[in-house]
Amino acid sequence: MEDARKLLDSLMGTSRDAALEEAKKTKGKNFTADNVCKHYLLGFCPQYELGNSKLTTKRNLGECHKVHSDAMKSEYEAHPDKEKYRTEYEKQFLPFLESQVREADAWVARERANVQKTAAAGAIEKTTINTMPDAVKEQVAELTKDMNKMMASAEDLAEKGDIEGSRFKVELADEIKEKIKDIEDRHPSYTVTLKEEWVCDVCGTRTEAVNEHNTARFKAHFTGKVHLGYEKMREWVKKIRARQRDADVSTSRREAADDTRRRGGSRSRGDRSSAREADTERRRRRSRSREERSRGGDRDRRRSRSRGEDRGRRRG
Repeated sequence: MEDARKLLDSLMGTSRDAALEEAKKTKGKNFTADNVCKHYLLGFCPQYELGNSKLTTKRNLGECHKVHSDAMKSEYEAHPDKEKYRTEYEKQFLPFLESQVREADAWVARERANVQKTAAAGAIEKTTINTMPDAVKEQVAELTKDMNKMMASAEDLAEKGDIEGSRFKVELADEIKEKIKDIEDRHPSYTVTLKEEWVCDVCGTRTEAVNEHNTARFKAHFTGKVHLGYEKMREWVKKIRARQRDADVSTSRREAADDTRRRGGSRSRGDRSSAREADTERRRRRSRSREERSRGGDRDRRRSRSRGEDRGRRRG
């Protein structure tokens, strides 16, 4: 009965039994309900994907009892505020992922210590295992050919004096080289000793080291549920951290721009105030100049009248 309910929730959403009016009110935002798994909405719920694996009873992964609904995920994807919810949900998700990665690293260290204690003494034969599928190997081989062709072409162009053309070919070769490196990083090679145990540095699983009898089984580890789950957790930690760093940089730049605009506005107001003060000072100087000229004219008129009166008395 419980399994049937969960199946209906995942297909039709958690509000399928709600009254019509209530359903209309919550339409488009049912995914925000507390019983909906927000990790699943983001695209990855480790507990859901690793459910029923052997490690769930050995590690602190736990189980997720919330609804994992594609209908709710569609609502979330279509919501106009999806970016706001994504930022909020990733902020809550990151600490959980980081705790799982730390626990996996602790398992790696502990299991390696156990392997070292039980390792056989003396010279031990070693072998290298490549986890890359054959189809991917063929892709890498083709990319390597293209890279070598680009480098050969770059050398020919350089000998002919076409430096720009040579530089362009080298840049193309570098791009192909980076692509090859990315593929190789996703399918690493491991050097292990024969007839002893080996520990995966991604998920911390300890298993029998490869030998001539178990090569296929050893390779199968890298496509197993546990390994892929922990590999995905590590990738998600990097992805969320990078997105948060980019958001912090954008916020800092926006705040710096706002601060610059505020300072610019303050300077403009200061310039206007200085201009008004200078204008007031010029008006004061002109006013004083007019007053001084007026007082000077009065003194000249008084002196002129005094001289006329003196001349009149002398004639009399």
